[in-house]
Amino acid sequence: MRGNLAVVPALALMAIVACSGSQPAGDANKILRESANAMAQLQTVSATLKLTKGTISIQGFTLVSAKTAVRMPNDSDTTYTVKQQDVSFKLQILIVGGHVYEHIPFTPMREITGPEAEAFPNMAKLFDPTTGFPAVIPAGTAKKYVASEQLDGVTVDHVSTLYTPEQVRGLLAALNSSGPVAADLWVRSSDHLIPKAVLAGAFGDAGAQAAIEVDISSFNAAVSIASPSPSQ
Repeated sequence: MRGNLAVVPALALMAIVACSGSQPAGDANKILRESANAMAQLQTVSATLKLTKGTISIQGFTLVSAKTAVRMPNDSDTTYTVKQQDVSFKLQILIVGGHVYEHIPFTPMREITGPEAEAFPNMAKLFDPTTGFPAVIPAGTAKKYVASEQLDGVTVDHVSTLYTPEQVRGLLAALNSSGPVAADLWVRSSDHLIPKAVLAGAFGDAGAQAAIEVDISSFNAAVSIASPSPSQ
């Protein structure tokens, strides 16, 4: 009898430990589902993509960063910062009304078609509710709640997950990974929108490891995306 009584405090202690601290503070699956629903409602949004590791080439140039303004479902105004050897310059791709325009420094803006136009992604497709980011967000594996954090003074839930190469390639063809892509997502607790995401995987040139940081802002804010005038 005395031996059985001695077991009770130990079991109680194990129960307390199991119920405190060992359980995640948030449900990663639920957070990602809610964020997918919130992101699917966007009509306008701005985003900045920054290469933080490795090298990614696009149209023969080395990508440094990209800044885009999007108006759903099909319009986007994207400025790429690229390098050729040691020279950096900006390349603007405007997609509006089903037309694609290119602006290279020191040249007039011109409409491009066919394979030349298809070489640049329409960033609006990145936020398409059925095929873009909102559709992919909850479809990862190995979902994990990392922590509740502060980002720009706002409370966010930090969640990590893994996506297949096909899922990521469907978002941006340039991210052609040879293996799973690790993603860290920061989801605002108040409205479930995602202001920041980091993707890392073997999608650099020649299959090397690379990472990009995506900062998303101006959710449903006013945006001006207009076809260029003839003088432009």
